[in-house]
Amino acid sequence: MKKFLMVLIFLAVPVWCYAEELYTCPEININLYENESFYNKITGRNFLAKKITEIAIQKEIQDELQAKTKAQIEMYNVRRMKNGEFKRLSIEGSNLKYKVMSLSSFSAQTICPYNRAIYKNGRLFYPYDMPFKFDSEITNNDIKNILESEEFQKELNSNVLLINGAEGLKILQPEVEIKENRVYFTIPIKTFLTSKPVKVRFNADIKDENNKIVLKNIAFSSNRNIIERGLLSNLTEKINPISFPAEKLKGKYCKIYISNARIDGSVIKAEGIFIINKNYNGDE
Repeated sequence: MKKFLMVLIFLAVPVWCYAEELYTCPEININLYENESFYNKITGRNFLAKKITEIAIQKEIQDELQAKTKAQIEMYNVRRMKNGEFKRLSIEGSNLKYKVMSLSSFSAQTICPYNRAIYKNGRLFYPYDMPFKFDSEITNNDIKNILESEEFQKELNSNVLLINGAEGLKILQPEVEIKENRVYFTIPIKTFLTSKPVKVRFNADIKDENNKIVLKNIAFSSNRNIIERGLLSNLTEKINPISFPAEKLKGKYCKIYISNARIDGSVIKAEGIFIINKNYNGDE
């Protein structure tokens, strides 16, 4: 059971997305699994199994993601739960940290009426795509965690513009703050033209576009920036801490689709769908 539960921690990795047409729920005759044995009903075994599973999920998430969580699972019955089959899983949590991802609050819930994970040969497999819907909040403390993460620092150090083989332009550690329904940036840029880094300041709103959270309505603090705006846009696109975590979590194991993202005062609120990809076609 614990091995199966390890997969469920991925529900707590919220990402900003929505694209219902990109997933298909498995066509399973749910009515076959509705009945519970009389023994399980009169002994409370079904309820006990449910609570044990929920506590185990919460512990796994807390251990792996450093997040306080509350889990609620809806089973078909004990036998199906042991087989990795369940109706629905809902998770609420706060202060999540996973690699480059940092969220002050989040909630996630499976979408399909039937879900399953298979544990075989020491590995977890998914016979069907497993989609989840989620919503989350990002605060200035989360932005700080993202900027200081190993993944962000690696990307920051790789963004260097070479001129005749020499370092011509390099973005240094940025300062980012969410306030007054805007995101404020201070980006120090080291150039071969100046002895000290040039600080480019601007603020922006955000929007969801092409499955990303992008900046919009950018307003620069000065019209006399030494860095051409088009070039600055290209350099900062990869290190935008608002969209950076979701982009880095995409891969062969999951799909991410942006649904809605907005700034509310000093908090970014985002929601969408996260899909764990099918990776199993063999016999059980």
